[in-house]
Amino acid sequence: MAAKLISILLTILFISLLSLIFVGIDIPFPTTIIMLLLLSNAIIAFFSIFIQRVTIKRYNNSFVTNKKDVLSLINKYTTFAFYGLNHAVQSALSLIPFIINKLLALLFFFLLLVNWLILLVMFNG
Repeated sequence: MAAKLISILLTILFISLLSLIFVGIDIPFPTTIIMLLLLSNAIIAFFSIFIQRVTIKRYNNSFVTNKKDVLSLINKYTTFAFYGLNHAVQSALSLIPFIINKLLALLFFFLLLVNWLILLVMFNG
């Protein structure tokens, strides 16, 4: 239990510190976390357009683990934060026909980018 708590706190600290790169473009701190997660999911969504099964397997290999040490749990929780939204969408899209799958994957990628740009414009005018 202590390893889980420590790894969750370290993951939150890591994501918070990594998100501070957006403070330089006048985005307030809590919103930088949302921007980081949207951008990372958009990058993975872009790769998922071309190599969907690989990104799903990559998520499953990183997230589904039986190890209980702190570093493995930090990897698990950061994988969930950076891949989680995209994994849920790509898993659902992998069940539909190829052409529709790729069109919806492209639409999802643009949706994530538009959401990211809306936050950017909202704070930078």
